Amino acid sequence: MRSRYSLLVPALMAGALAVSAVPASAASSAPAVPPCHAHVCLWTGNNYTGSVFTWWEADGNKFIGSKHADKVRSFVATSGACFVDTGSTPWEWRAVRRASAGHYSSNYYNRFGKVMDRIAPSRYC
Repeated sequence: MRSRYSLLVPALMAGALAVSAVPASAASSAPAVPPCHAHVCLWTGNNYTGSVFTWWEADGNKFIGSKHADKVRSFVATSGACFVDTGSTPWEWRAVRRASAGHYSSNYYNRFGKVMDRIAPSRYC
């Protein structure tokens, strides 16, 4: 009589082979995350295209400019930051979203990018 383990090992191996058989085209269909040579890079286009805005923590609480305000479609964060939707003054914040090092999105507009207009150090979130 065979042990449970002798029956389990072939089944696990078959599962491992099935998982590794993913077509290369499926794995490469997502856009590559570009390097960001700042603490945060914001783009006006999906998939890291269009005009780019760069932010460093030393910039503090900063308006992202009329070209990017309420129009952030993709971003890459290399360190922590606080994405902000402001009211009528720079410190009247309606909502915030924290971004951490390694966070990115190729399609951020329908999440928070359509209301974001400032960026600040993460300690403000």
